Amino acid sequence: MGHSETTKEPKLFGNRRTDIMTLERRGLVQRTELRINGQPTAHYDLHPIVRRYAYSRLTDPTATHTQLVIYFEAVPKPERVRSLDDLRPTIELYHHLVHAGRYDEACELFRDRLSNPLYFQLGAYRQQIELLSALFPDGEDQPPRLSQEADQAWTLNELANSYSLAGQPAAAIPLIEQDIAILEKLGDKETLPTPLGNLAQQQLPTGALRAAADNLRRSIALCREIEDRFWEAVGHQELGRVLAYGGDWAEAKTELETALEQFTAENVIQSQGTVWAYRALAALLQGQAAEALAAAQEALRLADEDARTSYPVERDYVRCYWLLGWANLALGQLDTAQTHLDEALRRCRAINDVADEPAILLAQARLAAAQANPAQAKSIAEEARLIAERAGYVLDLADIHNLLAQLALAEGNRVAAQQHAQQAKDYAWCDGPPYSYKVAYDEAERLLEELSM
Repeated sequence: MGHSETTKEPKLFGNRRTDIMTLERRGLVQRTELRINGQPTAHYDLHPIVRRYAYSRLTDPTATHTQLVIYFEAVPKPERVRSLDDLRPTIELYHHLVHAGRYDEACELFRDRLSNPLYFQLGAYRQQIELLSALFPDGEDQPPRLSQEADQAWTLNELANSYSLAGQPAAAIPLIEQDIAILEKLGDKETLPTPLGNLAQQQLPTGALRAAADNLRRSIALCREIEDRFWEAVGHQELGRVLAYGGDWAEAKTELETALEQFTAENVIQSQGTVWAYRALAALLQGQAAEALAAAQEALRLADEDARTSYPVERDYVRCYWLLGWANLALGQLDTAQTHLDEALRRCRAINDVADEPAILLAQARLAAAQANPAQAKSIAEEARLIAERAGYVLDLADIHNLLAQLALAEGNRVAAQQHAQQAKDYAWCDGPPYSYKVAYDEAERLLEELSM
C-alpha cells in the first residue's frame, strides 16, 4: 500500500509522520523519491511481509480498497515512462481495483496504462505475470474473472506473452490455447491471427516446428481473408524464421522479403528491425557471416530509430547485440564479439529475458572456445544447458549439446562426445525433415560420423 507525500495528507492515512519515520528506520516502510511530471514526491511502500500482514488485519477489505482506489485515481498519470517507479501509482491503483473485486476496471487500466510500458519499454515480464495473475482468482486453468469474453481472450494472450519471455513456454501454451478457443467461439477472425502467431512463437523454440508452421499459415490465410496486411506481414516474418531453422533457405528468404516489403510500405520501424534480425539469423545459420553482420547492423539502426521516434523496445536491443556478437565471432573479430555479447547478456538479465539467455550464453561459450579457453567454454555451455532444459528450449539444447560434444572430443573424451552428439541429434530432429533443425542435425551427424571412425 504505497502513497505519495503531498501538501495535504488524505484523512484516510491520518497525520502520523513520526510513526512513518519509525517504521522507515526499522526497514518496515520504504521511502523512495520520485518525480511525477517533473514534480518531486516522496513515495512510501510497505515491506512485502508487512503488506500481507496489514491486508490480513483489515476488518472490511473491500471497503478499504475502494477508498484507496479513490485516492490513487487522483495521482496524475506520468507524461513519460522511464522506469518502473513512474508506474508505481498506477500499479497501486490496479492492485486496489483487483482487491475491491473490480476486475473489469483493473483489466481496462492494465491495457490502457501498463501493458505497453511494462512489456515493451521496461521488459518487466515477471511484474506483468504477477499483476495479470490477479485476474485469475479461480486459477489459470480457468478464464480470468472478467465479464466480457473478448477481455478474457486479451488477458490470456497478454499473460502468455509474459510467461514466454520469462522462460515458461509450458505455462504460456495452454493460456494461448484457451484464448484461441474463446475467439473461435466468438467467431472473431479479426483477433484470431494474433494468438495463432503467438502460439507458433512458443512452439518453435520447443521443437514443434510443424505445428508452428501450420499455425502461421493459418494466420496468414485469415489475414488475407479479412485484409489485415500488418498481421499478415507478421505471419510471413515468423514463418520465415521457422523455415530458416528448417533449412528451407529459399522459402525463408521469400517470406522475410514479403514481410519487409509490407512493413516498409506502412513505415512500421520496429517490425522492419525484427525482419532484419531474422535475416541476420538466417545468414548465420547458412555460414554467411559478412551478410549477417550487415543485417544485424541494420536491425540495430532501426532499433535506435524506433527508440527515437516512439520508445525503446529493450528486447530488440538484446537480439541485435547477440546477433552482432555472433556475426563478429564468425568473422574472427573476437574482441568486438566479446563487447557485443557482454552487452546482450547485460541487457537480457536486466529485464529477466530468459527466452534469449541460453542463445547468448551459447555464443559466449563458443567465443571462449575460440579464445582457447575450453574450461570456461564448458562452464558457460553448461549454464546455458541448465536454463534451456528448465524451459524446454529444444533448439537451444541441440546447439548446446553439439558444442559440448566438440569440447569433449577436443579433450579426448570420446564417450562424452558421443553422448552429447547423440543428444544434439535427438533434439534437432524435432518433427523430422523438413521440420527438423537442419543445421544442428547436420552438425550432430557429422560429429557422430567422426566419432565412429
